[in-house]
Amino acid sequence: MQRGFKAQAKRLALEVRQELGLTAHARLDPYELAELYGVRVFALDDVASAPELAGALRHFTEVRPEAFSAAVIPVGHGRVILENSAAEPPRRASTLAHEMSHILLEHSFTTLLRTSGKECRESDREQENEAAELSGELLLPTEAAHRLARRSATDEDAAALFGVSVEFARWRMNTTGARIINRRARARQGRH
Repeated sequence: MQRGFKAQAKRLALEVRQELGLTAHARLDPYELAELYGVRVFALDDVASAPELAGALRHFTEVRPEAFSAAVIPVGHGRVILENSAAEPPRRASTLAHEMSHILLEHSFTTLLRTSGKECRESDREQENEAAELSGELLLPTEAAHRLARRSATDEDAAALFGVSVEFARWRMNTTGARIINRRARARQGRH
């Protein structure tokens, strides 16, 4: 990830949230974000009804549903997102925000999908890290994480408020430093 990218991701996420009429403390619906940018979202089982795709559908929804969450697919001059509807809604939200982050960051299309081997895709690691950072800022912004930490919110509280998984909320609360900064501020106040 480029130096200074975290600050860039914070700014871009706040701009995008403003386009949706949201503050940093409101829940973002990634499906509304996709609609705003004219990106159609298709569920894997909706588009894989062709008999020749039945094997791939079964692989990604029954055999190894954890192997495929979503992907941005170029169609003409635009992009669509194909998501795995076998995942739980919080997982789908974070995955869709991640894929939309690739689009917002204008990443080149470099992902290769396959149904064999340990991994189902090969991707550019730097682009994946950037999309992860931006999707984190979109779904649970740093500013919101700090507010939640000041209120002693649990990971479960944060997950419920922002429509993400508990694991995602924990990651954001930790990676933003919200709880550490809050703990230090309380310790300083206790010394005065």
